[in-house]
Amino acid sequence: MKALSSREYAHYWGTSPAGKQTMRGPAQKVRQVGILYRMDQALRLSRDVCFAAILSSALALVLALMLAGCNDGVKQSSPAKKAGATQAARGGDELALMDPGDDAFGGGAGGSAGAKPTNARAAAQSGTKPATTDSGKGRWSVMLATFSQPDHAERAAAFRTELLRQYPELSNAVVRRIGKGSAIVVGRFEGPDDKAAQAELKRVKAVEREGRRPFAGAMLMRTATEDGSAVLKPHDIRNLRAKFPNVRPLFTLQVAAWSTFGEKSLSYDAMRASAERYCAELRAKGHDAWFHHDEDKETSIVTVGHFDRRAYDARTTLFSPEVEDMMRRFPSHLTNGEPLLIPIDPSNPKGRTKPQACRLVEVPLF
Repeated sequence: MKALSSREYAHYWGTSPAGKQTMRGPAQKVRQVGILYRMDQALRLSRDVCFAAILSSALALVLALMLAGCNDGVKQSSPAKKAGATQAARGGDELALMDPGDDAFGGGAGGSAGAKPTNARAAAQSGTKPATTDSGKGRWSVMLATFSQPDHAERAAAFRTELLRQYPELSNAVVRRIGKGSAIVVGRFEGPDDKAAQAELKRVKAVEREGRRPFAGAMLMRTATEDGSAVLKPHDIRNLRAKFPNVRPLFTLQVAAWSTFGEKSLSYDAMRASAERYCAELRAKGHDAWFHHDEDKETSIVTVGHFDRRAYDARTTLFSPEVEDMMRRFPSHLTNGEPLLIPIDPSNPKGRTKPQACRLVEVPLF
């Protein structure tokens, strides 16, 4: 068989034997035709896929329109729920049991935003009456709703007014303080296992309107012993914070504390009264005295004076002259009315003792 010359090779394959591109021969043209054929096939396939996608979208749109036409006669619930949630703000007949901005309990089964208005007749039909075994004391109550906004007290008071109007069977609901907010609660009990507490919880959950139980999510929770709707006493330390809302930090000197220390035999009500009495005594002597009740720890403290950030230098660990002068006036801290003696040497508890000193504390943002 005759071998191709370089010129014949290049004419046929389009390249020289060395691989350099020269001219386009018949074989090169055949190769190009094959490439063009495959490109044409790919374009045809792409066109078919696009057509199928467009057809599917059109069918989906037609189906959606048909379904929308079928639902024209169906009653929509969303507008009704929105109307129910805003009716209380407009002064209407609907009570919004849960404000989206609140930390609220009581949604329960069926939700609470759609609760229907009621009247005394509906309350009578429900057959639920306030429990008669409420002890009238204790720190546990049935929680209906909580409010944590800056104006939580006002919100809770307004909520309670509307609650009593629409749910007369909850006429024993009151506003109480809880943490840094307010709560709507029912009853006062010694503990969550109290039979009276469980009976009241069951009664509240059973409140029903038109087949719905708006308070099915009610629960027992610890609250403050004082009524949250009551006006603060003049020397409550929260009034001190209110006088200086923008002073941060705001310090005061703690000079006494009364606490049950978890002892069941001690009454926290007596501790609260002792703290307030000692505060009044200091006030009578001309001191700027304040009291604060910590319900969770069952501890009440008494403080004197108020100081800003200059009261203590963290770099030098020194107190300001004003604080040092106050510490000299109150050399020992009282615990349940008496000086508490602590070891001079902590490593030797049985050694010599000294009165516990008063300490500077920060007034929290209530």
